[in-house]
Amino acid sequence: MRRTHALRLTAAAALCLTVTTACQATSKAAGTATGAAKGAAKDTVVSVADALSLTTRTTSGFTSSKVSMTMVVPGAGTTTMRGAMSRKPIALDLTLGNAQLPDGIHLLMSGTTEYMNMGAAGAKEFGGKHWLKIDFSSLGPQGKALAAAMNKNSSQDPAAAVKLLTTSGDIKRVGRETVDGVSATHYSGTVNISKLVSQTLGDDAALKSIVDQANKAGMSTETVDMWINDQNLPVKVHETARTAKGAVDITIHYSDYSNTPVHITVPPASDTTDLGALAKKK
Repeated sequence: MRRTHALRLTAAAALCLTVTTACQATSKAAGTATGAAKGAAKDTVVSVADALSLTTRTTSGFTSSKVSMTMVVPGAGTTTMRGAMSRKPIALDLTLGNAQLPDGIHLLMSGTTEYMNMGAAGAKEFGGKHWLKIDFSSLGPQGKALAAAMNKNSSQDPAAAVKLLTTSGDIKRVGRETVDGVSATHYSGTVNISKLVSQTLGDDAALKSIVDQANKAGMSTETVDMWINDQNLPVKVHETARTAKGAVDITIHYSDYSNTPVHITVPPASDTTDLGALAKKK
């Protein structure tokens, strides 16, 4: 009974991990379109395509940022996330909140290894240890596949998301608005994913990967609104889509862009339970 509840708790935590991974892909989209806004903000004559191209170049120059997110996903409910993330290689230091996890989660990740602190509820189920360690590369073929997906360029490179938007042919400059106390240019676009096929994507592996993931989720269209400040950086993205399981609604705010990798302090082994070892005891 105790082990069953522990595994349920782990499953809920894994669900939040999936949400986080999706968020990373979304954040790249935001970063990408953001840079574009700078040129548009200073010169409204600049085309949307040129603005997005500028965004790609500018945001690709940063590898880390702070994020604040609220996401509604079918099956997971509403998840909030606060913290910092960096890519190439991936590193996360995040605090997540979800109704399925009463004490929330402090999530640390570096490369293919993740640590989750689920508070008192987690410690109660794992022999008093607060941290759960998941080394995805050691969990067989499926774990290795997930680890590879999390570190793939397609989910970390903002340029891939911008390319996805530009394939829509329906990106509009909405106007100037104030977001988080700063002036920004608002862009909006709808991507018809169901019409994006291999022939139209050429040899762009990153873009094909994003489209493939969306198709697997049963997503036919996706609407993205982005707000880009005068420094060519995204301050907010709002993304909505309908999947086979229901509607997805994501809002992310960005700040503190840099090239300083997120530093992860590995929790002490004495306070850590290894999921791989736990699974072998099932």
